[in-house]
Amino acid sequence: MQLAELAKPQDISVLLIEDSSGDATAITKAMIYGESLYNFNITRKDCLAEGLGFLDSAQVDVLLLDLNLPDAKQLKAIDEVHGLFPDLPIVVISGYSDMDIVHRALHSGAQEFLVKGECSGVAIRQSIYQAIARKKIEQSYKRGDKL
Repeated sequence: MQLAELAKPQDISVLLIEDSSGDATAITKAMIYGESLYNFNITRKDCLAEGLGFLDSAQVDVLLLDLNLPDAKQLKAIDEVHGLFPDLPIVVISGYSDMDIVHRALHSGAQEFLVKGECSGVAIRQSIYQAIARKKIEQSYKRGDKL
């Protein structure tokens, strides 16, 4: 990639699976407020089933996932998404802050874990960038590419 390409705004398609409209609004506002080389196209779904249906029919660059959904509690959501879409970067954004949950989420397939109310828009955007980069590196490694 050329230096000039890095300076061009790029679009990142984000699926936010979050059942709380207040939390979804806060997360969305935090993401779009501030400087970024990226334009975030955010789609929100209220439950895991709706999110999985959307993923079946749409191209998504990254998933922002709550762990307390009406149809999936704690790690069930990560397990289902990762099982069906193993190449999709997952950023968990949850009210859980227990380190055991954090470690289990990362071990189950999430690339990043953020705690609601403790992260800024900058932190959310940075986690998205890092999750996408980590997933690309993981895919390259699995293909046997030299890094």
